[in-house]
Amino acid sequence: MLALAFIPGLVLLFVVWKLDTVEKESPALLLKLIGAGAVVMLIDILLRTVGLMILESTYAGTSIMLYTFIDAFVFTALIEEGGRFLALKLLTWKDLEFNYTFDAIVYSVAVSVGFLIAENIVYIIKYGSFLSPLALVLPVFAQVVVSVFMGYYYGLAKVAESKKETDNVKTYMIESVLVPVVIHGIYEMCIKTQSIAVMILFSVYIVFMTVIAVTLFLNSRKADTAIPWGNTDIKEGDEFEINVTGLLHKSNKAGKEADNEG
Repeated sequence: MLALAFIPGLVLLFVVWKLDTVEKESPALLLKLIGAGAVVMLIDILLRTVGLMILESTYAGTSIMLYTFIDAFVFTALIEEGGRFLALKLLTWKDLEFNYTFDAIVYSVAVSVGFLIAENIVYIIKYGSFLSPLALVLPVFAQVVVSVFMGYYYGLAKVAESKKETDNVKTYMIESVLVPVVIHGIYEMCIKTQSIAVMILFSVYIVFMTVIAVTLFLNSRKADTAIPWGNTDIKEGDEFEINVTGLLHKSNKAGKEADNEG
């Protein structure tokens, strides 16, 4: 059972990492992102516990749907996705490895995998042998789907920053959190409602969102482009390092393209 807490997420991350064919991200950075995702999960437990205590103490029982909505969208989706986005931005936004658009999706998936591994371990400790193996496997796929959307908009934000498009940076940053929150919130609403009609719609929703996420993932991989490091987040003393790094990246990419042609 413990192996199921690790294997599905790590396998998916490895597949995503291998599909990043232009330039692989360093294992050291990916391990930091996985660790950050695990920390976010532990903080999420605390915030969710406090939030639900407040909600239950103020809930008058007039609308079970309102309670479910707040629980799904605020105390689950917003806290989880907001925490993952914060970890993503703190660890990668100013990292020189973040120099291609597809990198953002790899980073986002790594954070989600760390979160899910920690979550699965907590579930195993809490429920033990009563826990279904599907309860450990299915959330991995759902969260990786959500992380593709976060990474996609996060990458667009980085491109906009390199072009000094301040308004677009803010817009894409908001979308990189808001879109995952909405997708995740609807997912949680369906799970918590548990009526037959809702579960049928839920199945259709899962298939639909998975198709969109896979299409977005493949298109992003195909359109993977370099991000110029000429933005305002870089200190003046780093200019030489940035220029040399940029030249090395271009040289590596040109070499790979020549090998492929040969």
